[in-house]
Amino acid sequence: MKRSIPAPSARECGVARLRPAAALAPKNMILWTIQKEKAWDRLQKRGYLVATAKNIMEESWVSAYSWMADQMKKRLGPPPYADCFPVWAWYQWESTKRKRPDLRAGGHLSKNQTGVRIEFDCHESTTLLSDFELWHYVLNYWYLPESEADGEAFEAELERRGLSFFKTKPLPHPEYHEKIVRSWDKIFALDWTEPDLSSPQDQKSIQATVWQLRIDQVRSYTRFKSK
Repeated sequence: MKRSIPAPSARECGVARLRPAAALAPKNMILWTIQKEKAWDRLQKRGYLVATAKNIMEESWVSAYSWMADQMKKRLGPPPYADCFPVWAWYQWESTKRKRPDLRAGGHLSKNQTGVRIEFDCHESTTLLSDFELWHYVLNYWYLPESEADGEAFEAELERRGLSFFKTKPLPHPEYHEKIVRSWDKIFALDWTEPDLSSPQDQKSIQATVWQLRIDQVRSYTRFKSK
């Protein structure tokens, strides 16, 4: 569990303010992305940052990331370049009270790795928000039930047929596979709450995915050493 601690000062973390906030054109939302130092250097050099399949940390996650990319195509439109994968960011790191990622918490990057937290503007029409905790159902190829009873009933039905989405990924039965995939749509319903499954929206960790980050969107950046 992440503990509440005082935010580091600009002097401690080397925060660089690129331009005064007052000079920014009005935007719909502010996001934060945690990137490796090489990605930040690439963003400055090229003027934009995109992701590809080689940026995915675990090979087992490729199908989940491909699903998210398909959702972005349906909901936001096509990517600016071929073979783009989502660029991940935070809209709400822990809750409405802790929206910006706390750099003193662990797990942002590999331990002792130098990273950069980039704060940037993004229009809602180019951003897809989703529930970070529920995203793990997609990553693990789990069924996201309407309720605990619904989940138990589905697992029991699969067991009667000698199937399990815990053991076989993806399921060979098209109907059951499609039911699992359709269940993931609930990660985008940020107002959906269900005891033991989904938290109220103001308590959620909400992630954001975008096709690209442009240097002119950047408000500020902070270098840090990952815990």
